[in-house]
Amino acid sequence: MLLRALIVLLLVLNLGVAAWWWQRQPVAALAPAAPAAGVAPLRLLSETASPSRAAAKPALAPTVPVAVATIPETASAAPAN
Repeated sequence: MLLRALIVLLLVLNLGVAAWWWQRQPVAALAPAAPAAGVAPLRLLSETASPSRAAAKPALAPTVPVAVATIPETASAAPAN
């Protein structure tokens, strides 16, 4: 009997929530905020023109060879016991 009352209670609650959602008013869409005066808007890199992207790209420095230190070889390659 308690189980049946619990099922009826849950069914009534679900119907109440469904009716509440069905009767609600749609939310009005918010307008985007206006940018501050004198501030440039943000842009994606893909939105910029390709010639300006090539001009803004810094030139790479020429590569300089790196000196490599060598490790002197030991007299015997076998480990000492």
